[in-house]
Amino acid sequence: MAKGYFFAKVVSRHEDEKMSNDFENSQEYRKALEIAKKQEELYKNVTKAISPEALAKFQELSNKLSEWKNSLNNMPGLLKFAEMLKNYQQEVRVTEGLTEAEFEEKYRSEIEWSEKFGKNGWVISEHSNPADIKNWEQLLREGEAKVAEFFDGEDIVILDVIIEGLQEKYVSDEIQLYFKNGMQAFENEDYMTAAMYLLALLDNRVNKLVDFPNQHMSYKVKYSNSGFANQMAEDFRQLTEKRGFMSKKIYFLEMYPSLIAYLNRIFIDGSYKFEKGIEPPYLNRNWLMHGRMNRSIERYECIQILNALSVIEFMFGDR
Repeated sequence: MAKGYFFAKVVSRHEDEKMSNDFENSQEYRKALEIAKKQEELYKNVTKAISPEALAKFQELSNKLSEWKNSLNNMPGLLKFAEMLKNYQQEVRVTEGLTEAEFEEKYRSEIEWSEKFGKNGWVISEHSNPADIKNWEQLLREGEAKVAEFFDGEDIVILDVIIEGLQEKYVSDEIQLYFKNGMQAFENEDYMTAAMYLLALLDNRVNKLVDFPNQHMSYKVKYSNSGFANQMAEDFRQLTEKRGFMSKKIYFLEMYPSLIAYLNRIFIDGSYKFEKGIEPPYLNRNWLMHGRMNRSIERYECIQILNALSVIEFMFGDR
């Protein structure tokens, strides 16, 4: 779980909100404004008794002081960071004694918020931060395909990073073959073939890496909170022992909810049974592998699978 570069950039969405609300009323903020005001007054008094050349220098200094004063309202700086840290420490103290069930209940709204992304095809990525995810929510209003811009937009390299990371891991046995063939089809824009290989690989990696109570459970049970119960309990225990509060929030409030919701959508028919003859408006393994689809698969749907593979390797692959 030691993904330092990722955790360093992740800040709780709640902490950002608390920080901005409290900072303007803080004692440190008032002191900083008072200092700036006194320095400006000092400048006004000194300018009465100095030469034009020196006055020009003082004018430059005064402009700098004014810029610094105004920037206090707009820049995080060390004082805002201190306020953020204070709020973070307070939240840690409140939650450190909670059980997994109590932790999830406390943050139920955030879990449901993350599940929404999985139900719409997107697992919250290790390459994203809270600001990115808020942007995903805006993009979803235009359709789930729009979220692919985060990974594959103009001047965006996240998809390349994901593919390179998976290539480094998938170097042996059948996983190398399936990934190689899937990516070759992806590059040739044969997205239906690519999806077949990548979905088979997704099924393989989930079953290989996740500690399911029973490997022979139905998909409906396996890809649910009950199916992931053993794995989640162990992760919660380890993160509690390591006092990994931020990692716990990322795993249990973002990644787990969106991943389970996505796997449920991909592998379970739900209300879209064959006998009803109504095809789901999204990629589903059963409809694809049983030759029942009547539409072409699009590029973004393969990106959704690649993103899910990347998150699975991030969460469970380095153990």
